[in-house]
Amino acid sequence: TTNFSDLPEDLVMEIFSRLPVKCLLQSKSVKKDWYALIENPSFIQKHLNHPNNPTNYFVHHYFLDTMKSGFTLFYEQNQLLAKSHLYQDVLNTSTYLWEILGPLNGIFLLYNDQEEVALWNPSTKDFKPFPICQPLNSPSFHLSSYKFGFGIEPSSGDYKVIWIRDYWDDYSENWYSPTIISVYTLSTNSSRNFEEFNIFSRDMVKSSGNTYLNGFYYWKACKNDKIFAFDMSNDTIQEIQTPKSFISKQGDLALFNDFIAMYIYEPIIIGRETSIDIWVMEKKGYWTKKVRIGPFCNIKRSIGYGNKGEIFLEVSTWQLDIFDSCPKKNRILGHQKNGYFLQAFAYKESLVSLKKNS
Repeated sequence: TTNFSDLPEDLVMEIFSRLPVKCLLQSKSVKKDWYALIENPSFIQKHLNHPNNPTNYFVHHYFLDTMKSGFTLFYEQNQLLAKSHLYQDVLNTSTYLWEILGPLNGIFLLYNDQEEVALWNPSTKDFKPFPICQPLNSPSFHLSSYKFGFGIEPSSGDYKVIWIRDYWDDYSENWYSPTIISVYTLSTNSSRNFEEFNIFSRDMVKSSGNTYLNGFYYWKACKNDKIFAFDMSNDTIQEIQTPKSFISKQGDLALFNDFIAMYIYEPIIIGRETSIDIWVMEKKGYWTKKVRIGPFCNIKRSIGYGNKGEIFLEVSTWQLDIFDSCPKKNRILGHQKNGYFLQAFAYKESLVSLKKNS
């Protein structure tokens, strides 16, 4: 008989790539070779993208009874199971979480009411707060509008966070110019600030899920007439036009099958049927309508999208549904009677470490 520890490395890698993160973290302490394998960036990527690594659903919500924000992780084990947590318990903090962005390779960006920013991997429990200095010290200035972006610098594989900030000047009763853009780099644990005179965070809309793709992070404009693309290679922002038909509609920016996509629909009125058209940008500035889904009845709003066409819909009965556009099927995720849903994400477990760049 052959001991497991005597198996060839490529076979061990194949077996390990099918295991959940919790088992792999425990295995790191068993054998030095296993530790090295599980820390290897190519293995981490193989594990993340393995068909055995299921898509879970991560729902960010607010509890009225405790007046705290938390999350529920829905995962498949023959049936859909759910575990709920308060961020304060998991992250050992007393602050209220304002915003969550992602996930990118299993990592979320968090922003709290103390204006602190952090990266977080729920699977490994890695939590990385990072320093971003306040660029304006005058008491008459206060942060009035901001947008975050989160992506990877393609040549180095380094994680970067973008924070675009508009300040209001109480003294002049006007917006302060220029806009301040901060870029944080994980590998150096440092950030730099620069000024932008032509693009403002108040003209952007937060994306509905991860909108990083191939070296760029994207936001849509408030008027739906264009999208903004931040180039992770050179820290510049481009504007890309959208079809004129988008302007009169509601729209959310997200990914769809590894394309940047706009989910376009008429303003939602409870009791009226709503259909959603998915348009993808097949190359820069060229948009194609891929599919129409629906009609849906009694939906209040959409709170998130997954890359494989998953749409998270809050319906009028305090219920959260997930609709898979391929194959077209609808499932109930859960109910929220003692609070409200804020965002929902499709999420895969990941071994990516925030202690060093993996």
